[in-house]
Amino acid sequence: MNHKARPIHIKLKIVSLLVAAAVLAAGCANVPVEEPQNAADQNALKQVKIEQVARHSMGDPREQIGEVAAAVKFDMIARTEGEVVERVKQNGDQVKKDDVIARISSERAAIKLEGAKTQLRLSQEALAANQKASQLQRDDLLNKIKDAERAYKEIRMSQDEEAAVKAADVVKQLKQQLSVMDTSNNNTALEGQIASAEAGLKELQLALSDYVIKAPSDGVLTNMALREGTYLQGGSVIGVVQRTDRIVIEVKLTEMAASLVRGKQEVVFYSPDQRDAKLKAQINSLDLFVNPKTRMFAMELEADNPNGVIKPGERVHVQLTTEEEENVVAVPSLSIVREGDEAFVYIVKGTNAEKRKVQLGRLNGVYQEVISGLSQDEQLVVSGQHQLKDKEQVQMIK
Repeated sequence: MNHKARPIHIKLKIVSLLVAAAVLAAGCANVPVEEPQNAADQNALKQVKIEQVARHSMGDPREQIGEVAAAVKFDMIARTEGEVVERVKQNGDQVKKDDVIARISSERAAIKLEGAKTQLRLSQEALAANQKASQLQRDDLLNKIKDAERAYKEIRMSQDEEAAVKAADVVKQLKQQLSVMDTSNNNTALEGQIASAEAGLKELQLALSDYVIKAPSDGVLTNMALREGTYLQGGSVIGVVQRTDRIVIEVKLTEMAASLVRGKQEVVFYSPDQRDAKLKAQINSLDLFVNPKTRMFAMELEADNPNGVIKPGERVHVQLTTEEEENVVAVPSLSIVREGDEAFVYIVKGTNAEKRKVQLGRLNGVYQEVISGLSQDEQLVVSGQHQLKDKEQVQMIK
């Protein structure tokens, strides 16, 4: 081997390594070095989605149960005492004025009535007999007057003055007797008896009608506890007839429920058996102060009841709100930012997001009622709100 050639080979190898290192150094010099993100990238606008605040239904109108009573009621009062011998009508029956409800034993009253009729008849017969006797006496007196006048004329023709005077006196006396008879009334006592008997008879007839209990008005018969064989005391209330053409509805409300109807003139109600037959009731009264015992507010309604469809004693559903009132400002529940016990939403004004505290109400589906703090048609942030700060500038995206 040629030992002189070895150093040359080594020198070439070293040169090659130096060239490669230079090339590598040059290549590395052309690669850009990664630098920190610039300030513009750090201040990029946060992107949010928005939705216009609108009204949404929170469900059906809010309701409360009401108790129905008749607006007009008539107590049936026993006018006399006695045993009930017949009950004609039952509770819940629809009655007309003067319909027979029940009958009370009237045997004693009937006996008294017959006695009064007999007394009247006897008095009438006595009067008739007395009148007949009086008429006979008058007729007899008239005949005597005629005879006396004829005798007077005959005596005058005989020219016996003394006898004529006497005859004239007889005629005069007879006529005076007739005048007294005509002006006096020998029947006064008997006529008084008849008048008294007639009055007693009428009183007994009226009393006898009290033994038949009749409906005082059209309506529904309620609260009657009569049974055949029951002994009634005079003056006792035996039942109630309730008019069904107009009704009163009593409703007990909590303070919150009362606030829903204050200021209203009328509300809607319906029977649970006829949900589609909605009727309107006028608000007669609503307590200003809570009842200290029940902690409730009493509301009284009054309404027409066509054909008596709703019966006293029934319960009805009273709508405290309308369907329109149930359409309230509401937001998607996911758009709400909660911080402890407080709730917030973000509203976009121009290009800035404004943090707004809200008071929340009912929840229905994905939407929750906003009682205060938000108005309809404002621009609500519905996505990206959790990364925002108050008054921060944002970029809106679809």
